[in-house]
Amino acid sequence: MAAPVVDVERNTITRRISEYLVGLRYDDLSDDVTDIVKIFTLEAIGHMVLAHAQPVSRMLVGYARELGATQEAQIFGGGFKTSVAEAAYVNGSLAHADELESYGTVPGSGLVPPLVAGLTVGDFTNASGREYLTAVVAGIEMQGRLGLSGIGACDRGFMGISLVGPAAAAVTGGRLLGLGADQLQNALGAALPLGNGSIRGCGSMAHVHEAGVPIRSGVFSAQLAGRGFTSCADFLDGAHSWGMQYAGVDGARPYDESKLLEGLGERLFVQTAGIAPKRYGSCGLTHQTIHGTIELMRENDLRPDDIAHVELIVPPWADRVAPFREPVSGEQAKFSIRQGVAGLLVGGIPELPYTHAFDDRAARDPRYVEARKRVTVTVTEGESVRAFADQTVKATLTDGRVLTKVVGSLEDTGYTLDERIAMFKNTAQRLGGAKAERIVDVVMDLENHTIGEIAALTD
Repeated sequence: MAAPVVDVERNTITRRISEYLVGLRYDDLSDDVTDIVKIFTLEAIGHMVLAHAQPVSRMLVGYARELGATQEAQIFGGGFKTSVAEAAYVNGSLAHADELESYGTVPGSGLVPPLVAGLTVGDFTNASGREYLTAVVAGIEMQGRLGLSGIGACDRGFMGISLVGPAAAAVTGGRLLGLGADQLQNALGAALPLGNGSIRGCGSMAHVHEAGVPIRSGVFSAQLAGRGFTSCADFLDGAHSWGMQYAGVDGARPYDESKLLEGLGERLFVQTAGIAPKRYGSCGLTHQTIHGTIELMRENDLRPDDIAHVELIVPPWADRVAPFREPVSGEQAKFSIRQGVAGLLVGGIPELPYTHAFDDRAARDPRYVEARKRVTVTVTEGESVRAFADQTVKATLTDGRVLTKVVGSLEDTGYTLDERIAMFKNTAQRLGGAKAERIVDVVMDLENHTIGEIAALTD
């Protein structure tokens, strides 16, 4: 049966951004842009491989295996294939399970949705590296513009990656599936209403759904749109649009739809957003106090037993998202400001990425429980809105000295390419050194390879 003919308005926000994203070409991308995508791709692959040790990951991988679905796309590190949509769900959940994905101050800086959609759909279509890189940049641009326009939604308790991820996955997946602008509008109209997510999932297994579910929603919507599925083709426009529903028109940071098209075609979001790699396996809002404690230890040549007590002074938003003072599971430990620093009082300055404090064992280990007694969290007064405001570490030493470190946003904290590749190798140890080295070679020269090659190396 022929797909229905839909009268599509040609000058709406949704139309203009869809045409731009469909029209983006590899030759439009500068080397710095493709280099950014390559290293974040490498890290995402490592995160998916590492995550298989997590209880939630074993549960979801087992679920996908038992489905016995059509073998279309690889579960990265899982050794089998399943349907594209379910692979997108599981791979997205794996990439987020250890809380090691990229982050920043704006929703859209968490790159798991476009990266995983690209790797999963790209495996299915055996996309070239150039097709993948272009599709991922398009997805990042979509989610970044949504994040800039609708950041106030996070203040209302919505999870940023869940809000913008369906659209990013729909764009990235849609590009690799060959959607035109009309089809992409319908994919966005199907995917965007399925976004939301909640910070109330933090501290439970449900936090992996912040990534897994929106990626599945976006990829599935792109698949349907490619078959002629119709939706609200201008969901970014007019009354009751995406931003008005989620961010609202009131509050400290109301929806600003002008951000969706502002400077479109000039500088890309991936170049300007200050997107940073994580080096600690926990919620990004725990990182400033971890970083500050490590810096004090390094600058003053401190061992864990040189520190009598640490006070962590944090803003309300950090405590709202990462509130667990006495975590009893790895999921809660990942959202515990206190646990992140307590782990340093047990193991000292860690090898990166730092993950040993954030599993079930560490949450209940008597050494970590005892170390938490030496850490207090003080929450400042103020409004609880999404931000990476300054956090302060005040360490009292056993010799009576008091050392203080104020830590701002970490998005500009740089790591060399070699340091980031070394962190990837630490996360990919389960594959063996030879496979990990080969993945590095392929990803860093991705324009001359295919996504299928990468997927096969994680089998």
